[in-house]
Amino acid sequence: MAKNRWLRKASPGPDHRRVAPEGPFRRPRLYVVGEAPGAEEVAQARPFVGPAGRALREMLNEAGIAPRQVRLANAIPFRPIAYSKDRRPRNRSPTIEEVNHYGAAVLSDIRRSRPGVIVALGSTASRLFGESQSIRLTRKAKLEFEGYPLRIILHPAYVRRFGGRNGDVWRQAVADLRKAARRRRS
Repeated sequence: MAKNRWLRKASPGPDHRRVAPEGPFRRPRLYVVGEAPGAEEVAQARPFVGPAGRALREMLNEAGIAPRQVRLANAIPFRPIAYSKDRRPRNRSPTIEEVNHYGAAVLSDIRRSRPGVIVALGSTASRLFGESQSIRLTRKAKLEFEGYPLRIILHPAYVRRFGGRNGDVWRQAVADLRKAARRRRS
């Protein structure tokens, strides 16, 4: 029921299929916010089930964070698409207007669920929380959003592209997740 109520808050995007947050609603240890659902997420109506989501789940596991402690969501609930020259749909980054408009539902969900820590994956998610600086600068900062500790880390898709599971970027992302899990709201 709560899932359906959340879905009604966001207007349909180009794909018209929305993906609601998933995971424990009451006081999750981490509230992880990504960019936008991809094709696999929309097809399954679940966040983080595509390649980047599988990488995220592996990183959380490696960091010692159980899935039952994490609520997963995206800055916008639908798949923003662009078309290739041969008219095939492909993912595109959400615009700042889309993030500002549709992100209100995620922010409301965060306020109601009262997480221990918010983790923003990548620059699109960080914009939802008013951060516009480079992730390289903000990932080490102790940030807050409305009293909740906020960690900004590299997006799993970026981590996969630049070194994968055995790379330094992967180890850095896992370490960032560990730090986020240790930090709690006072």
